[in-house]
Amino acid sequence: MSQERSARTRRLLLRAAAVEFAAHGYSGAHLKTVVAGIGMTKGALYGHFASKAALAESVLAEGVRTWQDLRSDPVAPRGGAGAELRRLAVRLARLMDDDVVFRAAVRLASEPQLIACDVKSDLLADMTEHTTALVVRAQREGSLTAVFPPEAFSGLLTAAILGGPQPGADTGTTSRARLGGLWNLIGSGSP
Repeated sequence: MSQERSARTRRLLLRAAAVEFAAHGYSGAHLKTVVAGIGMTKGALYGHFASKAALAESVLAEGVRTWQDLRSDPVAPRGGAGAELRRLAVRLARLMDDDVVFRAAVRLASEPQLIACDVKSDLLADMTEHTTALVVRAQREGSLTAVFPPEAFSGLLTAAILGGPQPGADTGTTSRARLGGLWNLIGSGSP
């Protein structure tokens, strides 16, 4: 019973921290806000995580696991690499919109100040490498007609999915909406 309660508390802390990291980044996140939001003390937090960096590292590790699970999904889509790329893009956009832990992990992975905290991740590089390889395959197969260089197309795709709203834009714009806009822009229709 105690192990189950401890695991539940850890998950609760991880999610609360993800909300804070997603909203404010590593530097702007406050541990007192994390624990206050779930009615716990800093002592409870430190019973599970030795520091803010350890908490960020755990959030990042969860995001990496989610990405690896998504990437290694054994369901092969019909239509070749182009269909696989679209499917991956839609699923990534859903994660960014609906999974605060994944969204926080992406934000943490993009913050250079985490290097000083020994929190390292290849999450964004791996996403870019994987999507670029899919773009190359899709262009070779003819299932993606966009004539952009693969690295540029992959960069546009990941920016549309992972990027937040632009200044002056509707703050409710979702990753899925930005992704649909990108597909329409390149003339490939909605994903």
